[in-house]
Amino acid sequence: MLTSPTTGARSNVRWDDVVDSALMQSSVAPVAQGDNGGSAGDVRVHVQLFGALASIAAERTLNLIVPRPATIGDVVTALGERLGDAFLARVRDESGVKHRYCRLFVAGVPIEDLRTPINTNSIEIEMILLVATEGG
Repeated sequence: MLTSPTTGARSNVRWDDVVDSALMQSSVAPVAQGDNGGSAGDVRVHVQLFGALASIAAERTLNLIVPRPATIGDVVTALGERLGDAFLARVRDESGVKHRYCRLFVAGVPIEDLRTPINTNSIEIEMILLVATEGG
């Protein structure tokens, strides 16, 4: 449920109704082209946690370094190593697929497939876990 900042009125809008599906990444599409485009080295990742994910972590903003070649799933795994099994259980299921109610945005673009490769030297990821009252 979303609340209007001007009127305070609540509406029953689903989170996935406000995301432009034309911006969705395919399962193997690159997130962004960097100046090294997949060369050896590490990827610097800046992660911001929102919603219920922020409540299970001591920090809302995390910085990680992930070795290449890297995918969004590698970032989630690194976050799980740092934040524990409770974090991973809320982000992905037993088979490693991202839960629908967990939203990932890379540079503002929604990402559904954790196999999406990272082809840049640094990225910013926003993660939000939506509970039913937030539209999940």
